[in-house]
Amino acid sequence: MLKLLIFLPPLVVTYYTYTYGRWALEKGNKRGGIGVFILAAFVMVISVYAVFFRPPY
Repeated sequence: MLKLLIFLPPLVVTYYTYTYGRWALEKGNKRGGIGVFILAAFVMVISVYAVFFRPPY
């Protein structure tokens, strides 16, 4: 349960970043939108690794 609570802030940031990327694509900024999607995916990958797979201290 604690892992899911720790995982919640990066999930919210990723959702916000995704919506910004979608907005950028709708406004015609293809390069920026794709870059934001890559950034959102990177945040999720790092968060999943840090919360679920990294060995504890």
